[in-house]
Amino acid sequence: MCKVLIFGCIAAVILMTAAYGAPLEKPKLSPDEKQKRLEASIADLALLKHIDNNFIDFYTPDDKRECNHTTLACFLKELNVLKQDVEGEDMQHVINIEKNLEELKDPDFSNPTCKKCESNEKKKFAEFHQEMTSFLQSMQKEIV
Repeated sequence: MCKVLIFGCIAAVILMTAAYGAPLEKPKLSPDEKQKRLEASIADLALLKHIDNNFIDFYTPDDKRECNHTTLACFLKELNVLKQDVEGEDMQHVINIEKNLEELKDPDFSNPTCKKCESNEKKKFAEFHQEMTSFLQSMQKEIV
């Protein structure tokens, strides 16, 4: 009888925690936090400019206005490709960029008119780097 009472209390606590406990959604970033993450990503990206990668092509989005979230997701996807080709300090910069930009992504965003990543033009790293830098800078201007 005592065991049933104890387990019942534990179950009640678990249910109350699930109902009123920690939020299930991650909190939205403030404009200042978004700005800091973008600045950090742009700084890390600048440190990757020296990479001379002419044997891998990257899908490079060029939609900048109404498809920001899709464009961001595409850049993040292509960073995974880059991550497999770099090491050491460069790897850490790519990881930093991913962490910062993941926080800015909107998982609920859906726009059927936005291009799929694979339908974007493939470009060498230098062009991909320039487009991504330009995109992040445009995102910074939108936050202000």
